[in-house]
Amino acid sequence: MKKLSKNWSAKIAYFDSATRTRVVKLHISLTFVYKALAIGLSYLLVPLTIGYLNIEQYGIWMTLLSVMSWVAFFDIGLGNGLRNKLTKALAVNNIKLAKIYVSTAYVAISFIAFIFFVILIFLLPFTPWNKIFNTTSVSNIELSKVVFVVGFFFLFNFVLSLCRQIFYAYQQASFATMGQLLLNLFALTTTYLLIHYTSGRLLYLGVCYGLSMVSSSLLLTYYFYKKHNEVIPSVRYVDLSKVREITSLGVKFFIIQMAVLIIFATDNMIITQVLGPTQVTPYNVVFKLFSIITVGHTILVTPLWSAYTDAYAKGDIRWIRNTLKKLNILMIPIIIGVLILIIFARNIINIWVGSNIKFSHLLVAFMGIYAVISVWNNIYAYFLNGIGKIKLPMVISTFAAIGNVPLSIYFAKTLQFGNTGVILGTIVCLSPGVIFGPLQTWYIIHVKNKQGMLNAIFS
Repeated sequence: MKKLSKNWSAKIAYFDSATRTRVVKLHISLTFVYKALAIGLSYLLVPLTIGYLNIEQYGIWMTLLSVMSWVAFFDIGLGNGLRNKLTKALAVNNIKLAKIYVSTAYVAISFIAFIFFVILIFLLPFTPWNKIFNTTSVSNIELSKVVFVVGFFFLFNFVLSLCRQIFYAYQQASFATMGQLLLNLFALTTTYLLIHYTSGRLLYLGVCYGLSMVSSSLLLTYYFYKKHNEVIPSVRYVDLSKVREITSLGVKFFIIQMAVLIIFATDNMIITQVLGPTQVTPYNVVFKLFSIITVGHTILVTPLWSAYTDAYAKGDIRWIRNTLKKLNILMIPIIIGVLILIIFARNIINIWVGSNIKFSHLLVAFMGIYAVISVWNNIYAYFLNGIGKIKLPMVISTFAAIGNVPLSIYFAKTLQFGNTGVILGTIVCLSPGVIFGPLQTWYIIHVKNKQGMLNAIFS
């Protein structure tokens, strides 16, 4: 253990206010570059994939990806719990505890992945996939093969992607973003090859996308542990008693993750079931356009999560206040950017994917409102997540999740808003966070004598 501690001290720097700010700025800059390239590649991938398949099959593909992305939320909060616990261990230079957390988390998440793989194999032959994806153009047998292949790769990547949370804990968020860049690069390359050498089949696309996803995660994992061998997972450092410690906070994160899953990841399935898979395509295209705003803002706030954890653990409230103030001021150009996208959305989409994608002006307007609300909520959500004060956000998210699906169906079907009704349902469910997030944050960083009912609610 002495050798281990020596390596540790050589590789981990102490983060004071100035150092923390420099690190955050560095990784925001790098993340911006990586994310900009990743977004550019993803925008190229959309017309390429639609061209390889067709509008209906693309709708099925996007629905399948959104459903499979649910896998990432079923880690019972291990990822985010590890992120916060590991950050605190790094803040006090406790290498042994850090390695125990990492080793234990990998064992736990591998066990979860195995359980889900067994469930997938059991359910596969008995599930009416044609009804789930609301299509007759692709056979049930073909859909079963696609679901199995994509499911296998997503579960494999479920384990590998734990490395991204470790990057965050090390306050190296840009490397986690590099994984998305690599994935999109590999996916774009393989899809291009599919167009030239095969006919449009979901199965081929599933195999290539899965290989792209796993390859990018493997490269990231190898890179990290080559530089940080002090925390390479080891069976000798597995301590199952730490699972409860990690998930004590992680369970709350898990509940929030489940709520987020219902609010954000069910849209494609709702549209598929209520309106048909052809309506998924225009919804996703418009959503992806406005993701320029939401993803761009995420680039800024993602490195702050662990920075908040570090600053709060050291009592550096002044740094937290200054950071939040700058993020609030940034809302002004963000709102202007959203208005510009709303005005020129049709022109941009016509150039991007062609004029055959039909969507309403109302969908564009509501998607802009959603982007502003999402950005505002994330300013405070990342702070509260970083310091572990998530009891109130957990309650709000739970109620939002309960209301999201019925509201989306009501607006889309009963009120006949179509796919616009789905994003309207999301907006309504996110609205409470617009008020309660800032209130809780203000209470935590400004109120000195925390006691009574407010303390029970906000702390």
